[in-house]
Amino acid sequence: MKIRDIRCAGLRGATPEGGWSVELKPEDCVHTLVVVHTDAGPVGLGSVFTNDAVVRAAIALLEPLWRGENALEPQRVTEKLHQNTFWTGRGGSLTHAISGIDIALWDLFGQATGQPVGRLLGGRYRERVAPYASLLMEEPARMRDRLLAVKAQGFRAFKIGWGPFGRVSRKMDETIVRAAREAVGPDCKLMVDAGGSDAHWANGYKWAINAAQMLADYSVDWFEEAL
Repeated sequence: MKIRDIRCAGLRGATPEGGWSVELKPEDCVHTLVVVHTDAGPVGLGSVFTNDAVVRAAIALLEPLWRGENALEPQRVTEKLHQNTFWTGRGGSLTHAISGIDIALWDLFGQATGQPVGRLLGGRYRERVAPYASLLMEEPARMRDRLLAVKAQGFRAFKIGWGPFGRVSRKMDETIVRAAREAVGPDCKLMVDAGGSDAHWANGYKWAINAAQMLADYSVDWFEEAL
């Protein structure tokens, strides 16, 4: 089974807010589907968390490396693409696009063998996982109301992030976290994503240490993107 073509399709029209300083609009594309077509007929699907223009350009640049390759050898083909991109952006947008191709190739391998991809990658270690609800941070009263509404749906783990956290004041940060903990109660998991990957993130390691100490007072299980 050989790779005949690779195409992509950007997802637009219902893009949610991301909490970024330059906020996303519904028509923005930040998720892209990757489709690997084979000469035998089966199609593999992957996805990339980036714009479709970037993925399309990467697919075109990598075409001499993937066209005609064995579609049932995902690990080798992915490594081939990775090893040949040192001078053209390895570790950046090209690697991002390669990850989508990799997922699609594993999808094809799973179809060909009739096995779940999880088993092909080594097996499942559990049959169930606990989901968590992810919400953008807001001012305390609204944050509390939104968490209560989501908790009523059955969630017992919550990640709140971005918004004003780390961007207004330490007092605001703690007020939001306190409201969140009061809303979900002591028995639910609470996680915080500071959003340090935002453009021009102003906080450094001392802020991160102080914030982590504050979060510990509210039994926060996970602190993400502090820097």
